[in-house]
Amino acid sequence: MSAPPDWVAAQLQSTAVFRHITAPMVYFRPAQGRAWPSHWGPGELPLRMRLLGVLPMGSQTVRVSLEPPEDPSGWPTLRDNGEGLLMRRWDHRIFLRALPDGSTLYTDEIEVTARHLPWLMTPLSTLFAHVFYRHRQRRWRQLADQHAAGPAAPSPPNRQAAFDHLLARFASQPDAPPSERWRWLEAAHVLGQNALPLHWRSHTAMLRYALALGDAREATGQIARLALVPLGHLLARLPQGNTGRSHVSAFRPMAPGAELVELIDRALKDTAMRPVRPGHHAN
Repeated sequence: MSAPPDWVAAQLQSTAVFRHITAPMVYFRPAQGRAWPSHWGPGELPLRMRLLGVLPMGSQTVRVSLEPPEDPSGWPTLRDNGEGLLMRRWDHRIFLRALPDGSTLYTDEIEVTARHLPWLMTPLSTLFAHVFYRHRQRRWRQLADQHAAGPAAPSPPNRQAAFDHLLARFASQPDAPPSERWRWLEAAHVLGQNALPLHWRSHTAMLRYALALGDAREATGQIARLALVPLGHLLARLPQGNTGRSHVSAFRPMAPGAELVELIDRALKDTAMRPVRPGHHAN
């Protein structure tokens, strides 16, 4: 990865980053109505999984622990030795090593044993794990590249907070002119487009507002875009900067206007998160 190990180690603590790197292939949520903790800690967390956010994959217990590094000056190994409805064993370790150029060698090591028909399902589960962790590493590299590009690239937790801020500003001004309120929704779409849950929420907000205005053309366009959202994320075909409105092509990359950029920058600044150092948790 292009980012330094201390940054990678800090991001490994974040459950929001975990959800970002596993999406859109697999979506997780805490079981039994629990809320997500802000950071991983030693212990167990039961989760439920959905493939592509649609197909239930049952439960999985995440059991997190830290193992001391072989090199005393190195980074601890993060281990999830869990199991679930489909897996008798899901033993995952993450190794970090600093490289001479300041970047990070990041390695996933995984051992799996299927719970049912292991002679058949264990090889299939191994193949799935291979695809899943290649996907995770690709998402990690994207985050690292964004970090290397500078502070203008928002981290997933900050992006979600800024997205929520934009929708809150839209909701707080019910008497503002429609053209002004649409800009809040368009800014939210541009900011949240690369995260499937935020992308979906931006279009549902646009659909509700179009219906409230009695704008049949816009509402029809938003329904069509909602149908395209999962496919766009699955195929990684997302036109960057697109405002999400029905009067522009759903496949057209765009350069957001100055007003939208200003709204996004202001939301990111208003919701900026303090960095978390390795070994420390945010309050």
